[in-house]
Amino acid sequence: DFKEYLPMIGALFNPGLRDRHWEKMSEVAGQDLRPTEDTNLRRYVEMNLESYLEQFEAVSEAASKEHSLEKAIEKMIHEWDEIEFMLIVYRETGTKILTAIDDIQNLLDDHIVK
Repeated sequence: DFKEYLPMIGALFNPGLRDRHWEKMSEVAGQDLRPTEDTNLRRYVEMNLESYLEQFEAVSEAASKEHSLEKAIEKMIHEWDEIEFMLIVYRETGTKILTAIDDIQNLLDDHIVK
């Protein structure tokens, strides 16, 4: 029955898994689990990995959280790339100060909340 493999699919076919996660899961299982071009569910089923599922799910969950953070950081970097910092000379001191900071402050506030 296919439904019994859904937890395994969720843990092992997570798009957030990176090499460090595969290394951890391989260590847990005592065999190389890193996917290749030919990797499919059958390969993992034939390895009898069910007893490690709980540990795989923990690694996969951490990978998902890391992946979400990576995406959020990428988005923040992209948003900051578009910001231009304008400097003006402050009175007659020769010191330059940041001007037109409303957009900068709003973006900074948004990112602090995230």
